[in-house]
Amino acid sequence: MTVVSRQSGSVMIVTPQGRFDTNGGPEVERVLADHIERGARQIVLDLSQIEYISSIGLRVILKTAMAMIKKGGRVVLCGGNDHVRTVFQLSGVMIMSLHAATLEEAILKAQEAH
Repeated sequence: MTVVSRQSGSVMIVTPQGRFDTNGGPEVERVLADHIERGARQIVLDLSQIEYISSIGLRVILKTAMAMIKKGGRVVLCGGNDHVRTVFQLSGVMIMSLHAATLEEAILKAQEAH
């Protein structure tokens, strides 16, 4: 899996590409943990390039969200095809509350953390 990161003001935008599952999940988790360790407190996880997400992907998202809460930060999700959105809806309110409709909205939501 390829994971592209870029900075937009105070927000780190992380865009995984491919399948967010057993194979790709560890790489996404490593990139996110690295950004948090280096001080990122506002992260947007752009899922527009994800074709599939499994429970492993959800675990990475929830683990990252909890780490950000402990650090006083925020992670916001955006994008995702029908499959990804369905998985979010089935997984409950926690994931849905972290989701924004567009990248621009996600950046604004992430900035609300501080």
